[in-house]
Amino acid sequence: MAKDERDLLDLLKFELKFLEDGGYGRSPHTPWRRPLVFEDSLTCLNFGDPTRPHPCSECWLMEFVPAELKDQASPCRLIPLTPKGETADYFYRCGTQRELEEALAGWLRNQGSRIEQQRQRASRTENARTENQRNSSCGLNGLHGKRWLALAGNLYLLANRHRENHNYLVAHALYGRALEAAEKVATSQDDGLSLAARIRTDQQAVSELLRRAANGSKRPESEVPQAVGQ
Repeated sequence: MAKDERDLLDLLKFELKFLEDGGYGRSPHTPWRRPLVFEDSLTCLNFGDPTRPHPCSECWLMEFVPAELKDQASPCRLIPLTPKGETADYFYRCGTQRELEEALAGWLRNQGSRIEQQRQRASRTENARTENQRNSSCGLNGLHGKRWLALAGNLYLLANRHRENHNYLVAHALYGRALEAAEKVATSQDDGLSLAARIRTDQQAVSELLRRAANGSKRPESEVPQAVGQ
């Protein structure tokens, strides 16, 4: 089976199950030979075929072989299985089968956990990116958007009342708050865009009145600075 048709995490899990089920016990067909991890596994591309028709470069394990060792014979024997860098080749020469299988089991679990964590992080990142794109292109929507739009409308109505009563400072402040609320939904709803435009126009008109008053023009009636809410 070609490497690109396999799922790496599934292969790691399969290899671990194969190991735990005693798959690397001595074969009755070759009792004189020590079993070789990876090479005597069902996941090996050349399993059971002494002619080895598939090059090791096609093997899923090549991802774990150090770059400078990929051109070696049986490169899967050179995969570091422990924090010390011990490989299957090392255990064949200096260790026992039990030590090798324990190291292999730990390596398989660690690699599986690493890949699962990477996929979870990638999934969270993708979900966040999709959500951000949806919010940036569609703005707030649903009940949340309606609430902001209602708040903007209420603030705008209150600002107009203060403007009609010539309380321009209060009206200007309320227009600003209404505009902030309206702009939160302006990208998702036409009425949000329309309301934001109306608020902005009226706020600019009040700003012009206040500017003229500050420059010494006739002070608008009842224009006494007031705090919002008084």
